[in-house]
Amino acid sequence: MSGARVSDWRGTRGNTSATAAALRLKNAAGFEFAPSDVVLFALNKKTGKHLFLAPAEIRRTGEFTGELIGETTVGGVTGGTGATGAGATLAFRIKVALDPQTPFLALTPSWRVTGSDLAGWEIAVAYQRGFASESWRAQCYPFAGNSAQVDINPLRYCGVPGALLYTKDLAKVVFYTIDSRSDYLNPTTWTGNTRFAFADGAVNPCFYVGGKNPLFKKDFLYELPLQVFFDNSGAFKTAIPNIVRNWMRAVDYKVEPLFVRTPQQAFDISANARRKPSFWKKHDGKDIGYEHHRGTPFVYPAENSTFALFEYKMFIATGEKFWRDRAFFLIDFMLKGQQKNGAFATSYWFRPTKQKSGSGLDKGHKHSDDILASGYCNWDWGHHAYKPDINAMAAHYLLETYQLVKQHEGLDKREWLDAAKRSFDWILSTQNTDGGFPQCIDVKTLQKSASNVNGRTLVALPAAAKITGDARYLQALEHDEKFLREKVQNRLWFTGSHPDLPPGDFEQDSLVNVTQFWLEKYERTGDKDALENAVAVAHLTLLFWCPKQLSWVKNPTQLAHSEQQHFNQYSVYSYNNRKLIVLDKLHKFTGDALYAALRDRVMQNNFFVQATTGAYAGSIHECIAVPWLERRRGFDTLMSPYTSELVVELLLQLLDLGLARVKEEG
Repeated sequence: MSGARVSDWRGTRGNTSATAAALRLKNAAGFEFAPSDVVLFALNKKTGKHLFLAPAEIRRTGEFTGELIGETTVGGVTGGTGATGAGATLAFRIKVALDPQTPFLALTPSWRVTGSDLAGWEIAVAYQRGFASESWRAQCYPFAGNSAQVDINPLRYCGVPGALLYTKDLAKVVFYTIDSRSDYLNPTTWTGNTRFAFADGAVNPCFYVGGKNPLFKKDFLYELPLQVFFDNSGAFKTAIPNIVRNWMRAVDYKVEPLFVRTPQQAFDISANARRKPSFWKKHDGKDIGYEHHRGTPFVYPAENSTFALFEYKMFIATGEKFWRDRAFFLIDFMLKGQQKNGAFATSYWFRPTKQKSGSGLDKGHKHSDDILASGYCNWDWGHHAYKPDINAMAAHYLLETYQLVKQHEGLDKREWLDAAKRSFDWILSTQNTDGGFPQCIDVKTLQKSASNVNGRTLVALPAAAKITGDARYLQALEHDEKFLREKVQNRLWFTGSHPDLPPGDFEQDSLVNVTQFWLEKYERTGDKDALENAVAVAHLTLLFWCPKQLSWVKNPTQLAHSEQQHFNQYSVYSYNNRKLIVLDKLHKFTGDALYAALRDRVMQNNFFVQATTGAYAGSIHECIAVPWLERRRGFDTLMSPYTSELVVELLLQLLDLGLARVKEEG
């Protein structure tokens, strides 16, 4: 990792000049700024030399504002792109503004090169206070979570373009970010050549501008508006909301309006497409279910109970028997794939495929290539593994459908109930000693992965306890909640939601499931601590979502999120979670209108990626934009249409929120 080490910078902290002392700022919250807290420097890309840009003038411009001003001659770097910049003059200024009331600091470094272009040097600005004396971790979604070392080059695909930095006990939290009101990280301008680096005890948090072959044009004013937010409340459920609320005030955060179509129109498009779906698959002449998404050689029976719940609701509303028949078929097909250990087979492949497993259960754990025969199995792209969390979802919605059928028809489908119980028995048997659940268990070795968030399980266990009356589910949940508090929330480390990715994959869908869990606990118990935790996780989620419309993208980007670490694209869907209902409940329980605005915008984002015509009408495209072209397509790419969970979870939420109703055909 390239970057200035803490030890290299200690000399800059000893500035005791009268001008430096005069600029020591302190606000009503007790937070301070001193000129030594921020360092501007140039990094020679060829030699690694750091040229510290010491201010010649430090002056106060107001009670809570000041400036650091300087100028230096920078030699060129041979072998760089463009002019060498020999003898170029670099003039710089750092404007400082400490908020009078809240722990927030604005830093606005700017610089201009005169004489000639300057090649081969990055310009960097680092914030120093506290990082030399304590141990810190960093989070910069989606590339770094609970990380002692970060080097993201170029910086892209974060929500709010910055890094959360925190001591291991969360006693101190710092959010160091580019001001999101600027045209940040634009790949078509110089701001796209920005990186971020940090290493605990070595490299202080630092933004670098310039890129691989940096070239600063003469007589052009470069400006990088930065913000620093602080919290020392010492707890997850207070620190994160404090940081995010102060950030929202600083940038005047507002949800941008978007209208694509009404919820009823969207519901009708997708519901009608499922009457005679072109994406319903057969194998050897027999029905097997919904194609997972366009072009996939498998159906995903672990989601069948979710589909069945929706289709049985369609039957109740319309009386059309084919909906009931299909719901029953989907569950029976899922039950046929239940393994001897109680786990449901997550997939059914209808085309033999060569697979290579790299589940990441531990370093170096790989299998040789396998020829995957058609039929039931537990292959999910990169994993040949049992999935406790996916099973929890399957068994949860199986119980919900069982209960609905019993209520509506008086029909006791005992085999459904028994299958769900066997699945939950197996899930409980997989619980790790730390209280959490593994994301996956290797089919060949039965090796369990480390514990992950497993948000579907958090939501499923109390629902299963209510329907079955089995107290063991709540006992297991008690241990899992302890793991959630200590090893997930207190580390800001939300992983493992995507079943086809390694267990340590850092993603945002876990946060939505966790928020749902806390909200439902609050509904069950009235425990205000649960609501406070839900609000805190929801605020953290906002930092994972794009804060505005990106200037170079036509498709909507606000509230889109990077789907995962391995496929960097902006997505908007609900993935095995109830994102719209979560936002609706947050609005209901807190009275904060922000959540209603977020709910409506997320909903319209989903309508934007809804396919309305063709063979895949009613499906939901997996992404809404590719702002940094990492999928090697245009900025406004939508990628593959999904016919499965992305659609049905949206439809169920529209029904449950009362935003749409079922209409009979014609």
